[in-house]
Amino acid sequence: MPCCSGPSGPISGSEAYVHVQKFVEIGPRPFGSDALGKTADYITGQLSAMGLKPQRHELMHDKEKKLIRNLYVAIDGPDPVKGPILMIGAHYDTKVAIGHSDEAHNFPFVGAIDGGGGPAVLIELARHLSDPKNRPDVNVWLYWIDAEESIDWTWNDERALLGSKAFCQMLHEKKIKPRVKAFVLLDLIGSKNFKIDKDGNSVPALQDIFADAAKAIGYGVGPGQLLYEFPKKEEVAEFARRGLKWGTKDDHEIFQNYGIPSVLLIDFARRIPQDGQPQDDRYERWWHTPDDNLDAVDPEALATAGNLVVAALPALAEFCQGKRKKRGK
Repeated sequence: MPCCSGPSGPISGSEAYVHVQKFVEIGPRPFGSDALGKTADYITGQLSAMGLKPQRHELMHDKEKKLIRNLYVAIDGPDPVKGPILMIGAHYDTKVAIGHSDEAHNFPFVGAIDGGGGPAVLIELARHLSDPKNRPDVNVWLYWIDAEESIDWTWNDERALLGSKAFCQMLHEKKIKPRVKAFVLLDLIGSKNFKIDKDGNSVPALQDIFADAAKAIGYGVGPGQLLYEFPKKEEVAEFARRGLKWGTKDDHEIFQNYGIPSVLLIDFARRIPQDGQPQDDRYERWWHTPDDNLDAVDPEALATAGNLVVAALPALAEFCQGKRKKRGK
C-alpha cells in the first residue's frame, strides 16, 4: 500500500485536516463565489495569526466577469529583495457543479480533496516556515490559486487555469518572474491510500528531488510505493503510439510556459470514475463526484504530502540557487 507508513515529520495531518473541515463547512467554493471569498478570508486569517503577511492578488476577469482571488505569502530568505524564489502552490477553488446541461454534472460538490487538501497542507507549511530556523536559504512564496478548475464540465483551456495565468502575468509585469527559479504544485492531496503519480509535463530534475526526499524519510519509489507507480510503462507506450504525451494539464504548465521549471505532485491516476482509464480497486474513485468529501480524506496523507515537501526543501533551495546538478532526463 503506497501510504502511509513512513516516519513522522513537522507537518501535522490532524491540523491540516481541521482546515479541510473548515473549507467543507463553507461548502462549494467555485471561482467567483461568495463562498470562495469566505475561504480566502479564512486562509489569510490563519496566516496573519502566525505573524505572516498574506497578500491578495485580485482582479476581475474580463471575459468571465468574475473576481480572481489569488492569495500568497512571501517568507523571506537571506535576500528578500533580489534573492531567488521557490514557489509552492495549490488551487483552492472547487469544480462548478451547478448549471450544467447534463444533470449528472449537477450536485453538491465540496471538494475536500480537490480544492481542499492541497491548500490545507500549504497553511501548515506556512506554520512550519514561520519559524526562521526552519527556512531554506532562499525566499519561499506559498501561493493559493484561484480559478484552476474548468468552468465548463469538460476541460476547456480557455476557461481553466485562469488564476495562474493572471498571477504569472503579474510576476512578469512586476519583473519578479526572473527570480522565481522553481514552482511546486500540489493537487488532489489527501486521499486514503495516498500516492503521487509521475507527470509527463514536469521537469525531471525536480521529480528526482522528490524521489530522493521520499527515500530519505522512509518511502519508496516505483511499483507499490508512494511515488511514481503510475503511469505504467505500457500506458506511456500507448500514448506514444497514438502520438500523445503523457502528462496532466494543471497550473504548473502555466509557470512552465513562463520559463519557470515546475513539478506537479498529484494523486490522479485511477481516481477517475468514468470509462477511459484503467481501474484499480486499491484506489477510491472520487474525482469530480459527490464522494469527494471528508470521508474520503486521510489526515496521514495530508501529513505525508507536507513532510515530503519539507524533506525536499534543502535540495529545492540548491536547485533555485543553481547549485544542484540536473541529473533528470
